Amino acid sequence: MLDLNYWEPGNLLEAVSLLSNLGEKARPLAGGTDLLVKMKKGPINWSGIVNLKGLPELKGINFEGQTMTIGALTPISALMANPWVGVHFPVLVEAARSLGTPQIRNLATVGGNLCNASPAADVALVLLIYEARLLIMGPKGPRKVPVQEFYAGPGQTVLEPGEILTAVEMDVPPLNSKGVFVKHGKRKSHEIALVNVAVLITPQPGTKQIARARIAVGAVASTQLRLQEAEESLSDTVVTVDALERAAELAEAAVNPIDDVRSTAGYRKQMVKVLTKRALQEAWGGEL
Repeated sequence: MLDLNYWEPGNLLEAVSLLSNLGEKARPLAGGTDLLVKMKKGPINWSGIVNLKGLPELKGINFEGQTMTIGALTPISALMANPWVGVHFPVLVEAARSLGTPQIRNLATVGGNLCNASPAADVALVLLIYEARLLIMGPKGPRKVPVQEFYAGPGQTVLEPGEILTAVEMDVPPLNSKGVFVKHGKRKSHEIALVNVAVLITPQPGTKQIARARIAVGAVASTQLRLQEAEESLSDTVVTVDALERAAELAEAAVNPIDDVRSTAGYRKQMVKVLTKRALQEAWGGEL
């Protein structure tokens, strides 16, 4: 057993104050599915936990107008159960369903999936194509960060000492948009992705053109990536097999994976091309 200090703040401002004063001596606890694994693996260079689970202001899903706000402590399983998420952000439900087991999904939180900053995270990847905004509270007050600017490297975010991710905010995409999430691993379930891809296509009404495409990939660079060049190649473009192939090739060229015990860099690059094209074809859904 580790000799740890433990704090349980009564409100958000108290939590911010505790984390600000403790600095590198403590870590915030949300769901714990990542933090506890790291503690068991050890060694750790901190000696305390600030438990955020009792803060109601960090929980729940609210939908108002065209904007959905998801509290950082909302369990992953709640994304699957909420009808508004299913209607307006179905790709987020797909990603949530792919994460771990039911027991893990009941514990793991949206904020934890983001703050763990794994390049292979599933839910966090989909938030890129929905262009989510992250609400943060810290000693200097609140601020808002686009999700694509949140990651600083593997396991690293732009959160400053004492700052806490409080919520995720997303605008509903155009009604005719369709998205797809694809995850590739060694097993069909309970697996960390070797490569994951999320796309969102908005067709030009009444035509065979794409008005806008969003493409994000994970597990193939130091952070998750939005692939701007591949997206731009499809904007205002008539959808053909060649157009989708070109976008997939640009996606492959944009990533910089590494060799590790789970896969080679070359295989990951190849699968980015394959999965991106497959996801785009499925999202388009029409004749090519």
